[in-house]
Amino acid sequence: MKRTLILSALVLLAGVLLTGCCQKCRKSREAATRPIQNVVWHLTQFDGQAVDRPDRYELTFGADGTVTGVGECNRFFGPYEVKDAGGSIKIGPVASTMMACPDMDFETEFFRMLDAVHLYQLDESHLYLFVNNKIMAVFEQLDKPVETPAPAARR
Repeated sequence: MKRTLILSALVLLAGVLLTGCCQKCRKSREAATRPIQNVVWHLTQFDGQAVDRPDRYELTFGADGTVTGVGECNRFFGPYEVKDAGGSIKIGPVASTMMACPDMDFETEFFRMLDAVHLYQLDESHLYLFVNNKIMAVFEQLDKPVETPAPAARR
């Protein structure tokens, strides 16, 4: 009787622990498979350093396979392709407008980084871009609607 009670308690404890793990796994899986498309992402960290003005650097992946955004003062655009469900991605080549900015060095490094990205990861509200298996950029999801072009007027 005592042995049956102990065994029942162990089975119940194992069930509780597995349920907790499954919920964590499910949340993690949902975040990993959540699309990166049609979300406005703001840069919060670059190469391990906090970004002073995260509102300046914006990134959006379109459903049509184009990435667009804004750097320090230049707009950029280019193709992207999510290669597999594991987060493999190819961005670029990225092109940009050519306005003169006060801090062109940082913006140039940011554009170069985009061309070198090979992997991304997601959590509940962040996008992580990797270069050579190192987190190079961290973006935060912005609760801002993605701008879509207005339909052409009919004549």
